[in-house]
Formats: sequence, C-alpha cells, structure tokens
Amino acid sequence: MVKDHIKRINAPKRWNILRKGNTFITRPNAGRDFSLCISLNTVLKEMLGKAETTKESKYIIKNQEVLVNGVRRYDEKFPVGFLDVISLPALGENYRLLVNAENKLFLSKIKEDEAKLKLSKVIKKKNLSKEFVQLNCSDGRNFVLKSSDPNIQNINTNDSLLYTMPDHQIKQVIKMEKGALVYLYKGKHNGQIVKADDFKGENIIFKLDKDMFETKKTYAFVVGKDKPAINILTGLNAPEKIENAPQHRAETGHGAEKSASEKHSDKHIEKNINKDVQEKDKSKENPDSKEGKEARDKQ
Repeated sequence: MVKDHIKRINAPKRWNILRKGNTFITRPNAGRDFSLCISLNTVLKEMLGKAETTKESKYIIKNQEVLVNGVRRYDEKFPVGFLDVISLPALGENYRLLVNAENKLFLSKIKEDEAKLKLSKVIKKKNLSKEFVQLNCSDGRNFVLKSSDPNIQNINTNDSLLYTMPDHQIKQVIKMEKGALVYLYKGKHNGQIVKADDFKGENIIFKLDKDMFETKKTYAFVVGKDKPAINILTGLNAPEKIENAPQHRAETGHGAEKSASEKHSDKHIEKNINKDVQEKDKSKENPDSKEGKEARDKQ
C-alpha cells in the first residue's frame, strides 16, 4: 500500500527541515528520486518561508503563479527535484534546488535569464526505430531525436544536456570526459565541483585539496568544460541551515512560543498553586478552623 504521508523524523536526511516541530510532513508524489526531491508545499513553508501553514501554501499554489521548470503547478505534493527551477513571477524570484556540503537540499536564488535554462543527465539511450533515438534523463524527461541529427552520435550515457524551458530545445551537449567539471551530488564530497582527471571503469578520479579521490560516475553530474553552464553555489558559499523558515516554527528551545495545550496546562498549575496559598493563609488566620486542624495534623 502506497503511503501519502511521512513522519518528519523518518524523512530523508537530505531534507533540510525541522524534525521536532510537527509530527508529519507532506510526502512528494512519485516520479523522482525520493531523497533528491521535496514537495512544493514543503518548499513554500520550510525552505522559502512564504507560508506558515499548509492552508496558506495551498492558497498560494491555487491562486498565484508557482512555476516549476517553467510550468505552472496546482498540486501541493508536486515533487521539486534536484536542479529544478522554482519561479514566483508575482515576486520576481527564481530558485534552483541544489545540494550543499552537508548533504542537505537548499534553494539557490538565480536570475531571470538563468531560470530558463535546465541541466539533465542522460542515463539511457535507445533506438526507437531506424529514424528516431530516445534519450532518457535523470529528472524523468525524455528527448526523441532523429537519427540524422548531428548531435545524436556524440551523446552517450552520463553526458549532460543543457536545454531551454519551457520549450525544451537542446542548447548544448556537455560530455563526460577528461578535464570536464563535474558536480558531486552523492557520496562523501557532496556539493563540490571538481575536474575529472581520469576514468577507471565506471569511476571518476579527481583531485581535491591536493589529494586524489575516486567516486562513481552515478554520483557525478557534468556541468561544463571550463566553467559551469549554470551558476552553482558550492562549499562554503552554500547555506547549511534553514534561513527562511518561519520564526515561530524555528524556535524550539527556551523562549519558544507555547502551544494552546501548554498554555492551558500552565494556567491549571497556576490555579492550583494559588488555591494552596489561599488555604495556608486561612489556616494561619483561624487556627481552630477545619483548615487549621488539618494543617496541625500534617505537622
């Protein structure tokens, strides 16, 4: 049975969320890598701070334009995946979902012209017929090209496609080759852009801080030759904490805002304390009264 909810404490570690606020969090719809995507509702509430409740988030999605990769979305559970672009035309804001050095998903603010560009990794290439070839990408998108297309012979698995949105026209093919810049989004060196020095089977050999390392090709995303085709925050430039989370949700320690049940409990305790104080005062004033006798018996 497919679940339509998930507890915060059990959510993927990559999700940069507060674990002990509420019990549940919106589960994104199927279709993307679960650890590398997050629901549109969570993006608006937890990551951008545009809404405080799911009701407010739904209102924004239904009545305002919220674009994902240039297409307006109406479902608060729509999955926003790795390298996807979220646009808020009413505010003139655009964001791209990336991974930082702490292995957490975060939103990087980008310019209007860059919001029209998208990178996808080719994970499979197959012939549909003698005339057409299909390219399957990591974000679930498929490209069908003619066999006579001059670019189709140069495209292999693990290469990246830079295309425009929302018309999906391929602008550039970035090859996975020696000297190429790769963005590590899995493994021990998350959020780093390194140069591929050599290849060993299905692994990449690269240099980082004077040391040589080796990682799988499936953990790397080629982003350019001399410089990245898109702006990517890496290392110390990438945020590690929730910056835009609503203040009342971020407070968890001393001084945090109390819930309605906690306030009711405090009032009940205060009422009982005041009642005990009043009974003690009566026993002191009237030692022969019932309260005074009970006080003497306790002593």
